[in-house]
Amino acid sequence: MTNEPNKLRFQPVSLSMRELVQSYTKPLHIQNSEYTFTSLLMWCKEDRIRIAEQEDILYILYIFPHLDPFMLAPLALREEDYPKAIATASAYLASIGARPSFRGVTEKYKPYFEQAGFTLTADRGNFDYVYNMEDLLSLKGKRLHGKRNHINQFLSRYTYKYVTITPEMYLDCMAIYEEWLAGKDPAEYGVLGEQEAIRIGLMHMKELGLVGGGILVDGKLRAFSLGERIDEEMAVIHIEKADANIPGLYPLINKEFVTHAWKDMKYINREEDMDLEGLRKAKMSYSPAYLLEKFRADLPE
Repeated sequence: MTNEPNKLRFQPVSLSMRELVQSYTKPLHIQNSEYTFTSLLMWCKEDRIRIAEQEDILYILYIFPHLDPFMLAPLALREEDYPKAIATASAYLASIGARPSFRGVTEKYKPYFEQAGFTLTADRGNFDYVYNMEDLLSLKGKRLHGKRNHINQFLSRYTYKYVTITPEMYLDCMAIYEEWLAGKDPAEYGVLGEQEAIRIGLMHMKELGLVGGGILVDGKLRAFSLGERIDEEMAVIHIEKADANIPGLYPLINKEFVTHAWKDMKYINREEDMDLEGLRKAKMSYSPAYLLEKFRADLPE
């Protein structure tokens, strides 16, 4: 096989690609949150994420206005094809005027990029936070004492009801997001993108295999969360939003969602912190079992 860049035919992410993507992520046991088809579809606004398949290798291209084009580490069904996958992807990036650059590289694939002459850098803002399900369910121990206190503060002031989120609750969920958005700068990168991501997730819950949970306070939806099963032992939480003016509501929806939807899981992946200090502090406060490390691979000039 030649590594001609015109061999790769990228197409914008569409709902019809779910089976294709999962035909790679499932047999390869990919647990990086950015490879879930839900994430790809939710964040593909304006065709910024594109997919190509060639000879049992999956390529995922990102073209964002504020970044140089890059790819996620390719997924090859046969490990011996991985050097070819890197070469093909690199040739394509070079053909569109971009220096070859890859994200989402895990320890498994690091040696292949190093052998190809790439420089690997830890991408801390994109490490996934993975928790023991039992820890989020029970909130036992000194480490999580603060979370229990916050929930108790909520219970001392409010009564609530847990509900299963359905697509019919779309407007109620978006109202929560719009209230959250009122305190944000719409020009901040990712804010409006998340709004579109939530819309896509809610509108296509069934097709994406998403599960949702919510909290009613005084009969009104005040918090919701969306997630999915990645494999036999891990679920990933894509979205969690709550009324920040109600103390303890965030730890409550976190605990209740696990209790009602994910008790048969071993791990809960709550995705990355995007180098946001407040988000990092919040995710670390739940004492993750481990961080799923990812690296950037860049070809030096």
